[in-house]
Amino acid sequence: MKKILALVMACVILVSAAGCISININPAPSDDEDIENVIDAIVGGWSRAESPVITDEMRELLEKAVGDLLGAEYVPVAYIGSQLVAGTNHAILCRISPVVPDPKETYAIVILYEDLNGNVTVTDIKDFEVETNLHDETLPGGWYEPETPEITEDAQAVFDKALEPLTGVNYVPVALLEEQVVAGMNYCYLCEATIVYPGAEMSYALVYIYQDLDGNAEITDIVRLPESETFMGE
Repeated sequence: MKKILALVMACVILVSAAGCISININPAPSDDEDIENVIDAIVGGWSRAESPVITDEMRELLEKAVGDLLGAEYVPVAYIGSQLVAGTNHAILCRISPVVPDPKETYAIVILYEDLNGNVTVTDIKDFEVETNLHDETLPGGWYEPETPEITEDAQAVFDKALEPLTGVNYVPVALLEEQVVAGMNYCYLCEATIVYPGAEMSYALVYIYQDLDGNAEITDIVRLPESETFMGE
């Protein structure tokens, strides 16, 4: 009986040792594997542009891509995001005007795909059918595009003051699209809008703000860009 018990104990020890050996000989992840994991996490996701300014390079890409598209004119307004794929996807907010008498100018996001050889094509146009106020920028007292779409410290301060009492939705300004001189100033911001609850999708909205001559600021209108959550959510 003692011999059988000793034999069983010896087998248990051998199995345990074998288990330890099998764990210890598994190779630790290499630096290359860590890098691949990081790349896998990045590829496929959209990220907000560091700056909304339309560079000469981005303007050339857009012109090259829409050159064969007939029936509309495209004016780039703000660069809003990119996506790393086998190449790069670019998202550009544009003003689109159909080539017809008295056209209605609207805001749209144009998605460009730039391959690894520098070729570029339009893969999607998300026309929100939300009219701009910039039909005639030369009209005295009318709306006009600011010198830069960047959110400067002054533009951020006006935005923060106007949205201070607002709750329920988190708005992040990403570009200043329009200005208008009145008895004070009117502003139009392109914003990321996210309802404050877990798992909520981000969409885009135009937030209009009036700042009076004393520096007080208030929201005058918020226009959601319909189905825009399908862009950054992809």
